[in-house]
Amino acid sequence: MDATVTSGDAAQGGPRTGGGMGHTHGVRPPRPQPTHSPGSSILMITVATLGAAYSANKGAASMVQALLDNLPDRLGGPVRVIAVSTHPDGDRRSYAWAGLDVPVASQRPVAMATVHVPLALLAGGLRVARLPWRWVCRPAALRALARADVVADLSGISFVDGRRFVVLVYNALVVTIPLLLGRPVVKCSQAMGPFRSAANRRLARLVLPRLAAVCPRGAASERHLRELGLAANLVPATDLAFTMRVPDPVRERIRARLAATAPGPYLVIAPSQVVDTACRRQGIDYPAMMAELVDAAAAQTGHPVVMIAHSAQPDAGANHLNDLPLCREIYRRLAAPDRVVFFDEDLLPTELRAVIAEGALLVTSRFHAMISALTERTPLLVIGWSHKYAEVLDPFGLAELAIGYDDLTGAAAVLDRVQELLKRGDELAGTIDRELPAAVVAAGANFHALAAALPAGAGASR
Repeated sequence: MDATVTSGDAAQGGPRTGGGMGHTHGVRPPRPQPTHSPGSSILMITVATLGAAYSANKGAASMVQALLDNLPDRLGGPVRVIAVSTHPDGDRRSYAWAGLDVPVASQRPVAMATVHVPLALLAGGLRVARLPWRWVCRPAALRALARADVVADLSGISFVDGRRFVVLVYNALVVTIPLLLGRPVVKCSQAMGPFRSAANRRLARLVLPRLAAVCPRGAASERHLRELGLAANLVPATDLAFTMRVPDPVRERIRARLAATAPGPYLVIAPSQVVDTACRRQGIDYPAMMAELVDAAAAQTGHPVVMIAHSAQPDAGANHLNDLPLCREIYRRLAAPDRVVFFDEDLLPTELRAVIAEGALLVTSRFHAMISALTERTPLLVIGWSHKYAEVLDPFGLAELAIGYDDLTGAAAVLDRVQELLKRGDELAGTIDRELPAAVVAAGANFHALAAALPAGAGASR
């Protein structure tokens, strides 16, 4: 069954249990049933999403949620959203958990490379020859892409020097498949470039000019793309997640859970497995440093510390999409864990943003945790690993709030910075508040690009 998203649908979430300092575990009751547009005679626009899983990485989930929140109003009617995902099983569970009726089609990388690409090439050849071609689209992912009016690539970051060759090939193939099927593709706001390596430059030049629109997420990405030679299809846009909505019941439930542990405002910590991996390569014990920071902050700042995993796979081991094992290791190393609230669970993107909204300060290495802090006017300190952080903070005049993981000299230095930023909380919140409306408006360019890419007759049955 295909999902219908109408204006006003959102991930509400049900009540949670939990309380007391230390671990908190949520027990999720059944979610509200999704709302469907009445009347089968209404033509619905079909949007397929690529490059983002609703499970695991809650940054990607934030972008998907932003689409679900805004597409009906932005495109002027009911919208059918179909998710083409590399994590289909987890996504189906997460969408059901959130009360969202979004069908999921599997496109795991191996199947994409060995099955979907050859079939898409065949279908593309038949299509160019004006011969019947849809029969070739046997896999569910190809059927979903073939029936889409427009395809939204939500990769977040792609075509970046320094990434493994196989990742660059994946970046190219994931958007080439819908192009072969004749579908317009919009690369929604994401970080791209630089393009100094020959492989990255050639793949990007081969693919990106063929897209309906490419939305660089900041000045650095836009500059890299223009240096590559792109111009006609560039649509600069801030991150989609600036437009994600948090329902009032979610805010109220999270506020109540936190208040049951300690009065706020809180110092929110969102560690990153990606940064831990990078630190290990440089001989930095990131878990030990973060544990020392959390203990010292809990003792010295006067704010209860709350730790969250912004990417979570509860039953999986440590990987770049799962911060929970890292958070558990940090929590295990704490000298006084009873002074720290640790959400040892897989929170929805709306719930994570609601936690961050209650913070006096956020310390994070997760990009979309940073976006949530800006959206909620919460001062922040970012320990980052690429230009994608600075290019978002720059327009806010807050580039000083980002430090590289290779600049980490120890917990004491980070704590000093935390103390300084807490003292400047009102000033920083005011700076964010002044610049936020422009960022939200600029995020709307993603929806303008999607609307402009819609072909004539969009919404007709395929």
